[in-house]
Order: sequence, then C-alpha cells, then structure tokens
Amino acid sequence: MSDLATRFAELVTFVDSTPKDDLEKLLSERPGGVAAALGTVYEKLASTFNPAKAGGEKGTFQYEVATAEGTKEYYLHVENDTCAVGHGVREGADVVIGIKLVDMLYLATGKLSGQKAFITGKLKLRGNAFFGMKQGEWFD
Repeated sequence: MSDLATRFAELVTFVDSTPKDDLEKLLSERPGGVAAALGTVYEKLASTFNPAKAGGEKGTFQYEVATAEGTKEYYLHVENDTCAVGHGVREGADVVIGIKLVDMLYLATGKLSGQKAFITGKLKLRGNAFFGMKQGEWFD
C-alpha cells in the first residue's frame, strides 16, 4: 500500500470512529493536525483525476475550508491531462468551493455526497457553478 493510500485509510478510520462533534478538536491533536488531514484529502482527490473524462479541458477548483483555526485554502488545477494540487490561493479559479472542515472530511470519506452537501447548503459555490460540477465528472 502506498504512503498516500495508508494515510488516507487511517484518516477514513479516524473519521468513521470519531463522533462528529469531537472530530475537529481531536483531529487538531493528531500529528500534523488539520493541515496534515487536509493535505491528505486533496492529495487523494488529485490522485483520482481521470484525464479521459476531462477530455482535454482545463480549469481550477479553489477550496475554502472553514476550520476553528481559520480558513484553509487549497486548489486543484487541471491542464494538459494532469491535475496539480496546492495549498493556498490560485488566481483565476473557475469556481470557489466553500465548506466546513467536518463536512469536507465527510465528503472525502464517502459519508456525505457532493449533491447532498450542495442541496443542504453545506457546500457553497462561487463563480462558475457548472464548472464546479465537473469535479464529479473528472474525478473517479
């Protein structure tokens, strides 16, 4: 099992076994804390990029994750059949996705669907909402 696969599996187990109300606090007490967990989430997401499904299109998904420590920003940039992930703001993002940390963890680990998160207001989009839907299409 790769390092990413191991880290992600450990994160899934942690999320599954931790009460929702305690998740952020207990996560912040783990080695690397919130930053390490989000780094794993976005690295895993980028690893699921499927260039065949993107069909040569390009664009940037910017994420704003609300945490007790403040907003954490990450992006996924797709271009030339590759997906790059980074921490911070990438100028010219096609869509900005706002979500709370716990909801992002639930989304990443399959406990919450993107559609349900959007419909219930747990996931908010700014910019090109139609582009935002491509995440579900371009990533396995």
